[in-house]
Amino acid sequence: MTKLRVRRKTKSRQWVERLFLLAGLAGVGVWVWSVASGAIYQDWESWVFDNALRGQAATITGYLSQKQDQITGHVRHWLGTSETEAPRVVGQREGPKTQEPRVLPKNGLIGRLVIPRLHLSAMVREGAGEDTLRLALGHIPGTALPGQRGNVGIAGHRDTLFRGLRVIRENDLIRLETLNGDYSYRVEETKIVSPKEVSVLKAGFYPELTLVTCFPFYYVGSAPDRFVVKARQESGNSQPPKPSETLTEVAQQAVPRSVDAPQHQSTPMLKKVRFEVVKSHSRQLVPGISIGLTDTDTADRSVDGWMWVMPDRRTIWLRELGTRDPLIFYGHRDGKKRELVISSVTNNSMTGYLILQ
Repeated sequence: MTKLRVRRKTKSRQWVERLFLLAGLAGVGVWVWSVASGAIYQDWESWVFDNALRGQAATITGYLSQKQDQITGHVRHWLGTSETEAPRVVGQREGPKTQEPRVLPKNGLIGRLVIPRLHLSAMVREGAGEDTLRLALGHIPGTALPGQRGNVGIAGHRDTLFRGLRVIRENDLIRLETLNGDYSYRVEETKIVSPKEVSVLKAGFYPELTLVTCFPFYYVGSAPDRFVVKARQESGNSQPPKPSETLTEVAQQAVPRSVDAPQHQSTPMLKKVRFEVVKSHSRQLVPGISIGLTDTDTADRSVDGWMWVMPDRRTIWLRELGTRDPLIFYGHRDGKKRELVISSVTNNSMTGYLILQ
């Protein structure tokens, strides 16, 4: 009898252990799916947004094809057999509208929020409900839209897309990229407030951005407070040009390469538009010209990427473009001269400026 009871207890224990194991595996599976689905969604939305900036169509077939090309290129790079292949152009469509809509439908696309120092990049959609925040950052309804006067409010979960805010600091750059232009903000302060303190979203005397997430960052359950980041807008689309700058002043000691250069071009007074782009992302420099970054080489201080030029509807590929090797190109229709200069390269981004006639 004693041996029979021992066997029964052993079998019961084994069944309990198996049930706990299955429950644990199911929990891990749910967590993995949650993380993976969010990452896939962000990558897809970012890819669609980049195509829209270039005026190109976005299809699932094109997305999967580009991902396959990227994986193949990375494998070849690791094996040392070939260079990473350039991204594939899927299609073309007309450029974006020139005016920012005043009202967006729920889950309507706002754009992409980028904080370069934190390596944070996430798509922003309209709404602050769980269905939106589960996969994206949410524009808080009732607050201003990028480009409008007032306070742009954006919310996100502390344990996913806004995890990096725990180390944000004063003077950090925040950029909102939209189909109608880019808007730069500079962090002025952070604060911890009660969930009932909605005054942080009120409009002030100047355009600003407010990021909101739960606090503390490391907390089990519903967090009791809110972590708020306040930033003031410092530019929209580009920084103000300096009329006194000339081609010689901004590109000294450089031997420019030229694309489709016409003859007998004069050098009038020029404008300079500064930019910063994170790897695997793009931004609009000026209406009709967008730039994307695919790879960086800090040793050679060079980058690989592309530029999409409208209304010419053409792509200019950037191949090992260095900081001392500016790229000159001309508009096919207006014949105007432009010059792209890369000023610095990091493992994750590049900065530079576009010179316009």
